[in-house]
Amino acid sequence: MSFENLSATWADQPLSDPEVAADAVDLMISLGDRRRGTFTVLICDPDARYRATVAIELPSTFALDPSPAQLCETALDPVIPAVHTAPGTALVFALGRPGPAHLPDLDAQWAQAATTICQAAGIRLLGFYVATKDGIYQPALTEPAAAA
Repeated sequence: MSFENLSATWADQPLSDPEVAADAVDLMISLGDRRRGTFTVLICDPDARYRATVAIELPSTFALDPSPAQLCETALDPVIPAVHTAPGTALVFALGRPGPAHLPDLDAQWAQAATTICQAAGIRLLGFYVATKDGIYQPALTEPAAAA
């Protein structure tokens, strides 16, 4: 998956398509963001089309302390009320992080925390992705990723 696969009209395509979403994540999260560690929110309209990006820099110790659930909640604290002002808004989340392509435990904890937060807030989560220097992937979730 690569941003080079995006068509000129990618922003008109729904990010509910995992391939388009992964390519959009690749476009939005620079290699520097991945080296530093960022939590990125792609904001979509009710039809799941891309509208804006918010990138939140994570502390350098984000893989160790506090827990992914606590960091995710802190990162989303200002985002959730803003999303509620535009009913039907959908989100795509991406953890940009250094290290190996797959850290299954850490990545799954972030994905689960994001899913739980969106479900509790009644926000539609289109997908959760991890971006590293090696590429983009979706960690496995134990619960459905979409909220009503």
